[in-house]
Amino acid sequence: MNEPPVGGETDYSSYLRIDRLLELQNELSPGAEDELLFIIVHQVYELWFKLILHELEGARAALFAAKPWGANRRLARAVAVEELLVEQLKVLETMSPESFYEFRDPLAPASGFQSVQFREIEALSGGLGASPGAVERRSEADRARLGARAAEPTLWQACLAALSAHGLIEGEGDEAVLRAVAALYESHEEPVQASFHELFERLLDHDEVVARWRYHHMLMAAREIGRRPGTGGSLGVGYLSRTLDKRFFPLLWEVRSLL
Repeated sequence: MNEPPVGGETDYSSYLRIDRLLELQNELSPGAEDELLFIIVHQVYELWFKLILHELEGARAALFAAKPWGANRRLARAVAVEELLVEQLKVLETMSPESFYEFRDPLAPASGFQSVQFREIEALSGGLGASPGAVERRSEADRARLGARAAEPTLWQACLAALSAHGLIEGEGDEAVLRAVAALYESHEEPVQASFHELFERLLDHDEVVARWRYHHMLMAAREIGRRPGTGGSLGVGYLSRTLDKRFFPLLWEVRSLL
């Protein structure tokens, strides 16, 4: 598969930049056998985050074009990738605490809290913030990128725009939105209404699987570091536990009480 291209055709290795990709795993602690695992898992996370952002942006664009059916396919793919993120934690959990401590100290102040792409996913979905320490340790370019993302409309705002474009919201405010959503859960035989009903479920899927990832990630961190602070200066597991009850789309959860 690594043979040079013939007749100008693109080959597998050059198309995927395999040589460059495999040069990006640089350990800081020689002899720490699990550091390569740690690096690869987190690099793969960032690649999946890039795809999730791509799909969420596509879903948002479809909603602003008043095409919920176009958003549903993109959201379904994002959720499928997010399910992989949960499963990927099992790979990281094959690392024991003593193996992690072989290379943990040189990582500071680097921290997963500083993942710009994950914070972008939060901002695009519903605007959950990072811990102050993680923000302060970002570069000026990263802070500017997050600021620009925070100024963009969220998926929920795009959903409301699509509902309004189809004349499905009567009145203003959360109560009007709740009534509109409840009505679409109670009756969605027509194609447009059916598309919105599916949209609500795909948004809830996205919300739920990220919440499950947060919970599993907290347990994984507790297994590895106990009550120690995070390498980035956060409270570690204590911080993670405070994020567990956050939801991107609270009105979609609340509507269940009204049906």
